[in-house]
Amino acid sequence: MPFRKYTPILYYNPRPAVRWSRRRYFLYPVRMYRVVAPRVSSRKLNILEKAVLGMCRAGVMGVAEIGSHLDIGKDLAALIITQLSDQDYVDSRGMPTPRGLETLEGETFITQDATAGFVFQDPWTGDLFPRFEEREAYADVRFNHARFPELILGTTGKPDYQQPFMPLFIQGTAKMQPSPIEILNAVQQHRRTLRNSSRIRDDDDEIWASQQLPALDRISFIDEEPSDLWLATCLYLPEKGLSANTWNVCDPFGLGDSPLLRRRLEKHIREQTIPKLQSLLMDLLGEQREESINLDDWLNLADREAGLKVEYKLTPAIRKWEELFEDLVAVERAYIEAQELIDSKILLDKLKDILVKSQIAAERLFKVLQKEHPTKGYWKRISERREHNREPLNRFAQNAGFIEPLPEGLLSVDRKAIRKAADDGNGSLRALMLTALLATPDNSAHPLRLASQRHPDLLHLLDQLAQKRNSYAGHATSQYATAQPLELSDITQQIDTVYKLVAATLQLSYQP
Repeated sequence: MPFRKYTPILYYNPRPAVRWSRRRYFLYPVRMYRVVAPRVSSRKLNILEKAVLGMCRAGVMGVAEIGSHLDIGKDLAALIITQLSDQDYVDSRGMPTPRGLETLEGETFITQDATAGFVFQDPWTGDLFPRFEEREAYADVRFNHARFPELILGTTGKPDYQQPFMPLFIQGTAKMQPSPIEILNAVQQHRRTLRNSSRIRDDDDEIWASQQLPALDRISFIDEEPSDLWLATCLYLPEKGLSANTWNVCDPFGLGDSPLLRRRLEKHIREQTIPKLQSLLMDLLGEQREESINLDDWLNLADREAGLKVEYKLTPAIRKWEELFEDLVAVERAYIEAQELIDSKILLDKLKDILVKSQIAAERLFKVLQKEHPTKGYWKRISERREHNREPLNRFAQNAGFIEPLPEGLLSVDRKAIRKAADDGNGSLRALMLTALLATPDNSAHPLRLASQRHPDLLHLLDQLAQKRNSYAGHATSQYATAQPLELSDITQQIDTVYKLVAATLQLSYQP
């Protein structure tokens, strides 16, 4: 079974491009192919010597097999191995010596020579990472009590054990062998990255003109079947990242940051193909916020953590409704702030603030629905006299799938308020709720009808939110407010109601 706890881990020393404040090692699944391809090399050796030495390093030592891959006779292959042995590049078994390995490691620019190496494939998309490595670099690991691997970093005298995030239960992958042109592109992109990172000199740079492109038939697979492996890298928060990206991800091959891998991880978050990845990022932000001593930084981090929480609870699809998303972020940000407060008076003010923000978010949702399902004129379905509206409103609620009778707070809303909400989109939460309800008899696909299938008590829950908001934040001296102290748990329930409303009407999944 691929990508399990005991799957080997590749480690190419991933390093952040900038100073980091917090980081977490992360394992990304890859399929590694051993191939013959153009190489990144110097000219210390001639073309065939370099190709054969690379083969030996990749474990291909038979002269017949080497000759076959390089399209040369086995006699010539044997002669080259002898020459390499004479120069102390390979030993008597045909394995590269330390001097031979050092020579290959010193190679710094790309040529059109062929050599054995490795390319790495994303198991979900089949795309190759823009990298070509000539050696396998496995991490030293130990297994903890839960049988999860820990990377052994640091030095022998001062080891640093790091348990990486491992996305188990990977699904939706497929095996698809990369084409020669895809392998060639990976090699070329690797070369460009090396050039841009100044690891090679411009005068060493060789531009491949179209007529210089290596023959694709020289690119071949040494092993037809790939190896399923973990590739170690780092997620990290930049030390001065408050004006830049919230988080970055290191290039797994030690070449700074990887915008490509970050985009892939963002896609995994949106599509939820890597469980708990978003939780990992929220934990990182939360830990940094707790350590922050600067108020501006703390608030900035709280805002970003709030955004991730909203995406986590409703999936990143919620960003489609930008204003609603921002309203929900405001709720989560205020809740994070409330969790840190100790002074009861200040806490009470913050809880009232959350109630107001929660109601604003719920009102925003009904305004969003009005854009797709206009309500203008539907106020005419009820009477100017409130006492005459109880029966039709309860009937509309029942027909839409909600529990009835409706709460008194809803049944007592004045028709003028409902008219204003229906025609102009302005009004309190209760008026907007009833406006939407009045639109349901003519529309079997109305989002409020769909919401009733998940939460038949939703109108009652929203009425409780409006009641609490009015009692505590609207009329602070009311009897209700003084008789029942407001608790953080009360607020949690009201926030949950808003999320249920949003998820059920917009057909989003909801993770409390």
